[in-house]
Amino acid sequence: MQSFVEELVLCVAVNGGRVPALLWPEDPATLSALLELLPRPVRPEQGAELSVPGGPGAEELADELGRRLQLRVRPLFRFLPVGSPVVESALNGAESTVTVLEGACRCALSRVGEAPAPGPSGPLGMRLRSGGTLFTPQGHSYRLSEIHAPTTLLELHLEGPG
Repeated sequence: MQSFVEELVLCVAVNGGRVPALLWPEDPATLSALLELLPRPVRPEQGAELSVPGGPGAEELADELGRRLQLRVRPLFRFLPVGSPVVESALNGAESTVTVLEGACRCALSRVGEAPAPGPSGPLGMRLRSGGTLFTPQGHSYRLSEIHAPTTLLELHLEGPG
């Protein structure tokens, strides 16, 4: 888990306040370690989206990341069932990361107030799969769509000084 924190810190240091970035953790054990943080037995009812605050493990991850970045970091798990409607996220000037723990989804990035990139081949459109982390800097938002399998996300919201 420490390597994941270090990779996020580097990603924020390089891209923070400027551009979105996609991160694939180097340590192959990262995804399984992140899956262990999932609150159990929390799972959405069929057809229902569910967001829950991070539990103790996710809070520890957020605290360590916050300490290293000197920010307040708030963890949130989001469960998206098959066929979920479009999910949009704009964080009022905060930066964030979204890590796909299970499943996959289409992601379109845009500057706040602008339309998302056109189509899946647009320069800021991509398919996020298990293990991928998207960093979204200030002034940007993302739209998630095309949920073809139950998808679980870990969102880390990077807020003001901690």
